[in-house]
Amino acid sequence: MAPLLNDPDLDAIGIGTRIFLGGGIGYLAWEGTQHFPLQRRLSNRTPIGPAATVALIGDAKQMQSKWVRGCYFRGYGPSLMLGVGVPIPILNEQIAVSCAVQDGDILAPVVDFSIPRRVRPTFGLVSYAQLKSGTIVIEGQKVRTAPLASIYLSRQVADELKGWIDSGRFELTAPVAKLPADRAFLPQDALGS
Repeated sequence: MAPLLNDPDLDAIGIGTRIFLGGGIGYLAWEGTQHFPLQRRLSNRTPIGPAATVALIGDAKQMQSKWVRGCYFRGYGPSLMLGVGVPIPILNEQIAVSCAVQDGDILAPVVDFSIPRRVRPTFGLVSYAQLKSGTIVIEGQKVRTAPLASIYLSRQVADELKGWIDSGRFELTAPVAKLPADRAFLPQDALGS
């Protein structure tokens, strides 16, 4: 349910892509603050760690409280949970292959966020399937896992967007420009230096 993993080379998603944003219509405006498309990748082109990020824009008056919620992360602070749906038109065989990637074929690093510094210890890679199972094993210990995004609500966003497309309320748009594919990682704490 992660569009940037289903279009890892950003072939169908780009600047100007129309999206479902918080229950209204929004657009992909630019790259996100930590956009890092040069991240190492598996043979299926999915990144091993943080990669593409996007900046979004939309009309808050169209949004609905069901899809926009405040939250708080201890040690991080307040944030916003926002329902986002990105349609990916199947324009060629490669996009179809990318959209068919399974949870067992997407890997993520296990990072120790209890260490208060930018470079944190890692405990290897696990698949999304392992993460969704509810437990992973780290150094011989079972550790509970839970997704940051609600899979249940993500499916509702996808169904709602599909309904909009089927009814003609939502038209697909081609990007007006591609997102940069050559950005090196620039940590946020280095921006003030």
